[in-house]
Amino acid sequence: MKGRDFCVIFSEREIDLLRLVYWCQYIRPEDLIDLFPDAEVDTLTRLKYVAVHQNSGALVVTDRGRHFLAGVFQNCIPILRRSFHREAITRRLRCSHLVLTAYRAGVDTFTASMSCLDQSPSLFLPIITRGRGSNPWGSTRVAALLRLGDQLLAAHHVAPGIGRLALLDELTAFNNQTSRIRGVNRGFLFTGASYQTILEELDSQPASGDSKLIGYGTAWRRLHCPVYLLPCDSTGVTQLQIMAIPDYRRRLTLAALRAHYAPPPEDVPEWDAIMDGLPFVMAVDMDLRRIDAAIDRAQAHGIEKIAVAGLESQADQVLYARYREPGKARVFILPGETLEQAAGGPLKPYAPARAQYVTEKGEVVDAPLIKAGRKAGRPR
Repeated sequence: MKGRDFCVIFSEREIDLLRLVYWCQYIRPEDLIDLFPDAEVDTLTRLKYVAVHQNSGALVVTDRGRHFLAGVFQNCIPILRRSFHREAITRRLRCSHLVLTAYRAGVDTFTASMSCLDQSPSLFLPIITRGRGSNPWGSTRVAALLRLGDQLLAAHHVAPGIGRLALLDELTAFNNQTSRIRGVNRGFLFTGASYQTILEELDSQPASGDSKLIGYGTAWRRLHCPVYLLPCDSTGVTQLQIMAIPDYRRRLTLAALRAHYAPPPEDVPEWDAIMDGLPFVMAVDMDLRRIDAAIDRAQAHGIEKIAVAGLESQADQVLYARYREPGKARVFILPGETLEQAAGGPLKPYAPARAQYVTEKGEVVDAPLIKAGRKAGRPR
């Protein structure tokens, strides 16, 4: 068969892969291995829809690929202006780790406007609105906005030596730009490669300098709203899935304690229950400041330690060393059946199907594999 006659019928995997690279702007091939075999990347490369950026080694969408996406989705894709500055590329690569984690958690990552945050779970990238005349986000460092249940979170990448931020500017931009979204509790999501790398920065005490610019550790201690820690790995996938469950703390607490459950005092919001006389905290969302506050309240009541529950990987990486070993808490592991009961079913990472991609009109999408000069991609 001649190359000019051979066409590709696109699968959901290939369409989602192309969209992920487009939305993130830069994604390293090795970060896609768990989701997409080499075949999908190879197909899009041969079609010249994606290419490898020489300096970073990351995948990027070509103009040909952008035109193809615009045709498939009837021009309902955001117009993104790719930056080639090294620092900008580094930020995009870091953000891609969060986007891939959210994608695997079943979060809607292909949003084109903040109005999509009316639905949960969803993620919006502020870079979509940057560069459109005035920049509503200024020089803020927010990487993404996530809607998880009744929570609206500003996500920031945190790592050792990440630099400083103007906390007041961050809060002002976050509140102003999301003011139309009602009925949500606002907070922050500090993301990174692992809990350890995030905490290495948060636990540091940088030297004081410009009073407006502070380190993330100082910001963590000053913020009055919730701050959740999220690793961009399989643990983070499960954590996001749980945090998207409505009223997840109460549901997990009831499922975990059963007959051992007793309601907490109404004036102690840091406790989720009383378990056999011990204050109990559901820590799966990794709001460590809430755990610390729960311990302080317990000690004020003359109680030496509390009970804390989380995922096994959270206990191994953080909870044992931070709370059990110093004698501040008993740490319990949430079994799989407890998670399933609270979630209404098993929590499994999302993976795109191998089936043919079908448009909203019920059409499949194809494209010539080799032939040049022909319009790329058409519904059939």
